[in-house]
Amino acid sequence: MKQLRALIVEDSDDDTALLLRELRRGGYDPMHAQVETAETMSMELSTRNWDIVFSDFSMPNFNAFAALELLRGTQQDLPFIIVSGTIGEDRAVTAMKAGAHDYILKGSLKRLVPAVDRELREARMRQQRRQADETIHRLAYTDPVTGLPNRTRFRELVQEAITVGQGEQFPVALLLLDLDHFKEVNDTLGHDRGDTLLMQVGMRLRSAVFASDVIARLGGDEFGILLPRLATTGDVGHVIKKLHDCLEAPFMIDGIPISVETSIGVAVMPGHAGNADTMLQHADIAMYRAKQMVSDYAIYTPESNPHSPERLGLMAELRNAIEQNQLLLHFQPKLELKTGRIASTEALVRWQHPRLGLIPPDKFILPAEHTGLIGPLTRWVLIDALKYNTSLLRDGLQLLVTVNLSARSLHDPHLLDMIANVLDAAGANPAQLMLEVTESAIVLDPKRAKENLMALNRMGIGLSIDDFGTGYTSLSSLKHLPVNEIKIDKSFVTNMLADKKDAMIVRTVIELGHNFGLTVVAEGVETQEVLDALAALNCDKVQGYFISKPLAYDSLKSWFLTSPWKIGAADAVR
Repeated sequence: MKQLRALIVEDSDDDTALLLRELRRGGYDPMHAQVETAETMSMELSTRNWDIVFSDFSMPNFNAFAALELLRGTQQDLPFIIVSGTIGEDRAVTAMKAGAHDYILKGSLKRLVPAVDRELREARMRQQRRQADETIHRLAYTDPVTGLPNRTRFRELVQEAITVGQGEQFPVALLLLDLDHFKEVNDTLGHDRGDTLLMQVGMRLRSAVFASDVIARLGGDEFGILLPRLATTGDVGHVIKKLHDCLEAPFMIDGIPISVETSIGVAVMPGHAGNADTMLQHADIAMYRAKQMVSDYAIYTPESNPHSPERLGLMAELRNAIEQNQLLLHFQPKLELKTGRIASTEALVRWQHPRLGLIPPDKFILPAEHTGLIGPLTRWVLIDALKYNTSLLRDGLQLLVTVNLSARSLHDPHLLDMIANVLDAAGANPAQLMLEVTESAIVLDPKRAKENLMALNRMGIGLSIDDFGTGYTSLSSLKHLPVNEIKIDKSFVTNMLADKKDAMIVRTVIELGHNFGLTVVAEGVETQEVLDALAALNCDKVQGYFISKPLAYDSLKSWFLTSPWKIGAADAVR
């Protein structure tokens, strides 16, 4: 017998008994309550959980329309079936339009159980869809490492605060806080401990400000602080002191004390900006100014604008680095779990600056997008990656090479011609290449993104959605995009053995990808235990420091000789 919690809105004990008897005949074991007034129904809905509601159409003190309205007011999505001997066709149609799921005449109770089966099944499906939507929404607006609002949500909150502040005429401040030398923590202690540090930093920052203030992680080692209701702009200095004070004590990560130094950039409305994008840009400018001055913080001034000679000079140097082939690529292998083979590598660009040293890609790719250098940079990366990949092919190693495509490049109207020319120049088969795009890049202009992705797919190039789960790709969009794989962001993978929610997200993404016929890749695999857990979940591919860190080309070829895994796969080039 199937358990069923049934709330019955009925003034006739005999009719209730007939309904219960029919449910039992149909295999249900109903636990029920009978109500006949709004007050008693409201009490039952608020004190107990129910699976379904049955309601007579008309009673002396109550009716189905009132009962339906009361149920809708509780925001509970329960099947609502009218069981009546008096309802006419017109009223039945009106009731269905009002939200009732079905109506059954008391003289035709044979329809009752099939209707209950159907509505319970559809209710479960609605719940699953809601849970999926809630998960996607949470992923779209929440940073998975710290649980704080992410960049997308932070921007919305900044714009809301600016709008209110302009209307009520009080200042709003935006602070961007960057952890100095955070890369050294990741490189020395590993990404797991780096993420733990980010979580602890987020918690301390949250504790240092008022509840109405907003702390967000914007990506990497960057945090945003929104002060939406300042009494005066002078209060910003007091907040900055509190932030520095809260971060002064070392963080203990697995018994290791880690001191954190920060650079903070400040932009204020009114004065510095009138919208969220400009305010974020100006706070970012001020933050870089603080780094340059080796100062705790800097407040935006027009003179510190990044379109300054220094920034333009750096971009000019990048142009020269591209033209003179001064950049270099590192390659990170990806392991196929079922075959135990390395069948592909991801190409990652580096800039060994002669004066500033090794500049990580997050420091020059975004400025390159802003100054129009992203096109030449992407072309250089593609040519070099395909050149190395073709060299491996000549050595008998069939490996797919993956290249990241920025948001601006994805929407570039000249993208397809550029890639066609690059393939010709490298003498490469399109099937040797896979392009990775982020969810956020797709969302910027879904129509243009889809058109370019479809065209790339027709060329025979593989397509991957990078950092899946940290942006916002709706299920309907995913269904229509011609992608071959999705990559689970490392923030979910690294903690999946310790965090049940992360483990559930990983499992869900793998099942979702497979249901769409996609290959699923997990990033950030740093231990055998995580590798085994992913294999048990039927994940297709993995990459991370446990397999190999990113390697220069010569080091990669040497690694192939000593790797515990097989190299190359017959189906790597499709």
